[in-house]
Amino acid sequence: MNLFSYVKSQLSILDVVKEYAALKRAGTYWKGTCPFHNERTASFTVSPHRDIFYCFGCHESGDLISFIAKAENYTPKEAAMHLIDRYNLNPPEEIKENTKNIASSSERERYQEICQLFAQYSHEQLLKQPKIIIYLEKRGFSLPVIKQFCLGYLPGGMRSINRLIGSYKEHNILAQNLVEAKLVRQQKAVFFSPFEERLIFPIQDHIGRFCGFGGRVLREQDTRAKYYNSAENKFFNKSSLLFGLSFAKKSIQKEDSVFLVEGYTDCLAMVQHGYTNTVATLGTACTPQHLTILARYAQRLYVVYDSDSAGEKAVLRLTQMSWNANLDPFVIRLPKGHDPATYLKENSQTDLKKDAQDIFVFFIDTLGKNISQKSTQERIALTRKLLDTISHVKDPLRQEILLHRSARQLNLPFDVLKTELQKQPESTQEYGKEAVPAAQPTQNITRMSMLEKRLFSVILKNLDLVGSPHDTFYMVYLSQPLRDILKKLQLLLSNNKRVDFNTLYERLNNTEQKCVDRLLVEVDDEPTEHNFKQLITQFHKQHWRSIVSDVKQRVAQADKNSPEQINTILKEFETLKKQLLSKGTTE
Repeated sequence: MNLFSYVKSQLSILDVVKEYAALKRAGTYWKGTCPFHNERTASFTVSPHRDIFYCFGCHESGDLISFIAKAENYTPKEAAMHLIDRYNLNPPEEIKENTKNIASSSERERYQEICQLFAQYSHEQLLKQPKIIIYLEKRGFSLPVIKQFCLGYLPGGMRSINRLIGSYKEHNILAQNLVEAKLVRQQKAVFFSPFEERLIFPIQDHIGRFCGFGGRVLREQDTRAKYYNSAENKFFNKSSLLFGLSFAKKSIQKEDSVFLVEGYTDCLAMVQHGYTNTVATLGTACTPQHLTILARYAQRLYVVYDSDSAGEKAVLRLTQMSWNANLDPFVIRLPKGHDPATYLKENSQTDLKKDAQDIFVFFIDTLGKNISQKSTQERIALTRKLLDTISHVKDPLRQEILLHRSARQLNLPFDVLKTELQKQPESTQEYGKEAVPAAQPTQNITRMSMLEKRLFSVILKNLDLVGSPHDTFYMVYLSQPLRDILKKLQLLLSNNKRVDFNTLYERLNNTEQKCVDRLLVEVDDEPTEHNFKQLITQFHKQHWRSIVSDVKQRVAQADKNSPEQINTILKEFETLKKQLLSKGTTE
């Protein structure tokens, strides 16, 4: 057993992929929106019984290893090692020996290890600070939530930082490594940290790997910026990370909805009050990448914002990014002067969803506010902005409703707005939408007849069906790459009594694997011997004239001095002919 076979034998592709996308059962398969491109209609499928995935939108496909390699930008070997580390697998000694030199200490993993140790160290320091615990509890945060989010604190002073640096020595991590990770700074021989004397919020990616930190000042007399975030690097990008997602993911999938707030403490307050499906941006505006990530897990998005001008502008920007996200966005406006923490503290029994408003309706109502007091030019510009937004809404019924709402708000005839909307230019690349990757080599599959797709799919689902005396006939007429795949299968069967699907799959090249991936999720025939015989009969009937012609040619080309060869050819042909005649299928 090699490294890849071992990992795949230990893990379910379904369980792993669920870390990256929300999937729902669809017969024997699971379906959801693709984690590799932005889409409205779910076209991504996972086949747990075959351990493969396939996307009908971007044509990405493969097994567990190739999924992780694509999702995490790893080589296949790095992907396998990542899965071993992530799921605490204990491979046999021979596999351990062969993988000693495989990127187990890659740059990314080293950085994440540094962040994890920093999170653990600062959390331990916080738990030694009763005053900070009391401060947090007064803010409404219980000890379980503090521990869940691994909140931390780093005492100030050179001695404290030296202790921090010393804690890394047993992990062979030097002070310079902390400087490179931007957790510690150096001036001459003195080390210090921008996170000193701050409440520290460790930031994890969607599968729980520590990758950065947010820090908030605690002392009122502290003149530094109120918040400080880790410096961005290739492993920490604020525009594609959401605070709390690793904790909220299961709840989001269960509720099929997600709450989006603006800050760390808002997220903690929401979770504290039972809204466990809450995430927050990292002190930045919401981006198209954030929406794409959330669309993998939920259908409905609730944006909770402060009722000030900054919060209102943030929601207006978000509306324009919601054009193509596979989300139904709603807005929850809190009373003036409140953020989620203060509002929920005073209204702990409230249901935030009850006052949620469709984000496009909010957009129209907000932009159209005080329209009568605006100049003609301002009204024209505003109308065009509304129409441009509505033109990107693809649901015709929703477009109609929004147009009626706009007509009332702008005090303009509906027909006038309808006419203007029809003049809107079609966008070639819609805002916030990722381009679908170029299609992989699937043209051959598209040209195949449904009969041969069904026949080959049944074979793939029950490899024992191969070995019929008529293989020599039907194999000749299968399209490529089906013919080459069957040849590889026959070669494996000639050397082994039984061959499982994974053994065959690993022998296929990339094009052959993609063909197999698509056929297995596209065709759902039962892999029974009865079905197989029926399909073989239909296939032979379809190619009967070609079979007769080919047999004549083979006989003509056979060695005249070898009657045994000719008899074998004719005997195979007569057997097939009798079988088809018994079913009334030949001419």
